[in-house]
Amino acid sequence: MISIVIPVFNNGEPMVRECHAAITAVLATLPEPAEIIFVDDGSRDGTLEALKTIQRADPRVRILELTANFGQHAAFSAGFDAVRGDVVVTMDVDLQADPADIPKMIAPLRQGFDLVSGVRMHRQDPVMRRMASFVVTRLVAAMTGVRLRDVGCPFNAFTADVAKSLSSFGELRRFLKPLAVRVARSVTEVEVSHRARAAHHVRSSYSATRLLRLFMDFFVNSISDMFAWVFVAGAAMFVAGVAGTMAVAALWMGGSLSSRALMIAVALTITAGLGAMLGLIGDYAQRIYRQSSGRPFYLVRRVHETPDLVSKARVS
Repeated sequence: MISIVIPVFNNGEPMVRECHAAITAVLATLPEPAEIIFVDDGSRDGTLEALKTIQRADPRVRILELTANFGQHAAFSAGFDAVRGDVVVTMDVDLQADPADIPKMIAPLRQGFDLVSGVRMHRQDPVMRRMASFVVTRLVAAMTGVRLRDVGCPFNAFTADVAKSLSSFGELRRFLKPLAVRVARSVTEVEVSHRARAAHHVRSSYSATRLLRLFMDFFVNSISDMFAWVFVAGAAMFVAGVAGTMAVAALWMGGSLSSRALMIAVALTITAGLGAMLGLIGDYAQRIYRQSSGRPFYLVRRVHETPDLVSKARVS
């Protein structure tokens, strides 16, 4: 069974109807049964009602109604925890990723891969968004060793085991792809087409600024020992600076060095001390953040699903 997970937030009736129609056209060509899970991330417009109307005509549609707007990655996580299929496909509702590529995405899973990462070809996004995505991809690769060509692509396919295992990572789920790579035993990439967002579609929720904020959240949560090492390095440089300053002061008092050299030595020692203090404060703040961030990653208000489909699932 194929489970397709799609977050929605204030997308409106035209977009969700267009997305559903495009997906069902593809599913009609596949032999496997499927479910389409729309995760409503606290929409305040008519999106949820439009989804309910779609569901009445298509019992494969399930709707997870979240209590508030928790963000795209939380919505994906809610969908992962609810899937019933053995194959999970993620995509955005705006159809920039073509659902016609779904068979190409799930084919490697049938060959034994655990994770298939989409690579958007000929991206149609604005220049600033593409630049921000490029920078984040390179930084994540440098920090985690995740060597994917398009870390931020939302069009992916997982085994259900990989998708459900991500729930164990708490706040780190705000950057799902590196976590999925860590969990998956075998990973491959598939090139997918990328289309410009239609004029009637709402603008992307991930601007260059929000991509930067997402990366910083991942940075703070995943680099567990960075501030500790900053403190160690700063403290070592401070101790060396104090010893060096004392030696320079002795030479200055003997007339061998100018006062400028002494001032430079003192400045470097103070800078090293400030670096050590920064590392200590950063490590302390990070520990407090981890211990106090007990807030739920998401909350589901209601699951909307067709009763016949629920009973069949329980029997199976």
